[in-house]
Amino acid sequence: MIVAVLGAGKIGEAVARGAAKSSKVSEVIVTKRNLSTLRRPLPAKIHATTDNEAAVKRADIVILSVKAADGRDLLDRIAPYSGGKVVISLMAAIPLSRLERHLSRAKVVRAMTNMPAAVGEAITAYSRGKNLAEEDIEKVEFVLGRLGEVIEVPESQLDAVTALSGSGPAYIAILIDALVTAGLKVGLPRDTAFKLAAQTLVGTAKLLRETGMSVTELRDAVTTPAGTTIAGIYELEKGSFRTSVINAVEAATAAAERVARKFEADH
Repeated sequence: MIVAVLGAGKIGEAVARGAAKSSKVSEVIVTKRNLSTLRRPLPAKIHATTDNEAAVKRADIVILSVKAADGRDLLDRIAPYSGGKVVISLMAAIPLSRLERHLSRAKVVRAMTNMPAAVGEAITAYSRGKNLAEEDIEKVEFVLGRLGEVIEVPESQLDAVTALSGSGPAYIAILIDALVTAGLKVGLPRDTAFKLAAQTLVGTAKLLRETGMSVTELRDAVTTPAGTTIAGIYELEKGSFRTSVINAVEAATAAAERVARKFEADH
């Protein structure tokens, strides 16, 4: 299987490196305007080029990882070479209907992943277009699975996915930064505070995922009457922590919807 990744930014390069690790993939072609900015060394399977059309011609599966603003021009350029190929778009805001309009002979999938793809711990949601057989979906889930977990959702949910998990690493980074700053305030060295905050987040997520414990059960297990945890939770509630998180995801969803409408209006 030959995979082409058009647009080797942070996400695109992570996709390429993840695919290259599989024995099922014989070659990964990555494209970028400035090849000197690719992280070196590149695995032997990865070949870099500036020629999007040539990459699509050779590939069995094509992954579009460019900015939405560059999407229309790219779609028009690769359309003649995309017939019969599985094309996975990671471009935010561009709906399946428009992708299929430009790539009328391709088998199109729209997906949203996130930055943990760089370490194989992403969560990627996808929506299938028309004319994909189950064997095509198996290929899609295989390629996206090199990045981490994969789920299929209706396209109507992808803007919300973008807001929750696509933007989510930024929210979590802010939380970790706040915990580190709090650690400094109460006397911990910065490196100690960071290790404690980061591993607490990783360990808590793993505990919830692997045990099936609910977030309420976990909270109650840690919280004792008149103890330290309830004192901290009280301050979080007083500061509307949960409401702020909910509002952030809601605002990001609305922003994603605005971007989609603007793209449609502009094109």
